[in-house]
Amino acid sequence: MALGKSGVNLAFSVIVLVLALTAATSIYFHSSRTANQPAVMKRAPDNPLPENHPNIDAVQRLAALDQMSAKDPKNPEFQTHIANLYYDLGQYEKAAEFYRRSLNLRPEEPDAETDLAICLHYLGQDDKALETLDRVLKYSPGFTQALFNKGAILISGKKDIKTGIEVWEELLRTNPDYPQKADLEQRISNLKRSIQ
Repeated sequence: MALGKSGVNLAFSVIVLVLALTAATSIYFHSSRTANQPAVMKRAPDNPLPENHPNIDAVQRLAALDQMSAKDPKNPEFQTHIANLYYDLGQYEKAAEFYRRSLNLRPEEPDAETDLAICLHYLGQDDKALETLDRVLKYSPGFTQALFNKGAILISGKKDIKTGIEVWEELLRTNPDYPQKADLEQRISNLKRSIQ
C-alpha cells in the first residue's frame, strides 16, 4: 500500500527523530574522503561542519527514506524522493540510478523521467537526455517541464539555439497559461537577437 504525502511525511518525521543522533554521529566519523582530502578538514568560522561535508539534514532524510524503501520496496515514491535528494546534493549519477528504479516500478511517470533526463544532461549525456525527453513527450504531449528542459538542453548542451527556440515556442503555443511565460518570451527574444 502506497502512503499518501502526509503519511510519508509523518513516518519520515518519526524515523528522523529516532535516527538523528545516531546518523549525525555515524556520518561525521565514517564519512568517506578522497585521497586528496586532508584527514582534518578546515572549518568555516560560521559552519560547525567540515568543508564539503554533506548536509546533515539531507543525509538523515536519505537514511530514513532508505529504511522506508527497504520496508516497502515496491513503492516508487520512496525511490523518487531518494533521487530528488541526491539531485539536490548534486550527485547526479546516484539520482539517475534512483529515478530509474522509480521508473522500473512505475513506468511512464513524466516528472521522474524528466528529472532523469536532467541528470543525464548534467552527466554530459545530452543525446540520452534528449531521447528521454522525447519519450516523455510521446506519452505526455505538451508536458511543460519536458518541453522547457528539452529547449534548455538543445541550447546549452547541444548549442542548437534555433531548435531550442522552436521547442520553447511550442511550449508557449501548447501552454498559453504557462506561469513563467513572460520570462520565457524574454529569453527567446534575447536568444533570437544573439543569433542574428
